[in-house]
Amino acid sequence: MGTQRMKEQRAHGIATIATKYGLIQGVLSFIWFLVRKLIVPKQNWVGIGVSTLILIALMILAHREFKRTHESTMTYPQGLGSGTLLSSVGALVTCIVTYVYLKYINTGYIAAAMEAQRAAIERRGISGPQAEMAMGMMGAITSPIGIAFTSLITSVIVGFIVALIVSIFTEKRDPNAGY
Repeated sequence: MGTQRMKEQRAHGIATIATKYGLIQGVLSFIWFLVRKLIVPKQNWVGIGVSTLILIALMILAHREFKRTHESTMTYPQGLGSGTLLSSVGALVTCIVTYVYLKYINTGYIAAAMEAQRAAIERRGISGPQAEMAMGMMGAITSPIGIAFTSLITSVIVGFIVALIVSIFTEKRDPNAGY
């Protein structure tokens, strides 16, 4: 009974810590989104790199806090679960705040993005039905809901991959466990 209760407390600890850092990650990601849009309106690899570095740093901090509160140990599955939950919470927060921003605050953002996409298609020499088909596909994902949904799915997948890698380096097994 005592061992089961200890496992439940540890599981709760993982969720609490991951959620805390996930909320921080969500807010920081949205702030970075706004900064990127003000400085460099186009999506670029630097923006993606900085977002990923923020995620890695927060995941390491979450794992460090978990180990600090759990006798300096954390298994790989615990790290992977914590990192995945952290990135999922962060992605959800970012998507909700981004949706509100695009739907109610910066309502012209999507129209400007669509116009930029139309210009890019024209520069490539695509016109007529092909251009309309491409714009139709872009219209489906370039809406507040479309952007939030695709961002959520992408962020969760990237977060899982980052957690797979980070957990390799942050795990610390219990030396008394006898694995």
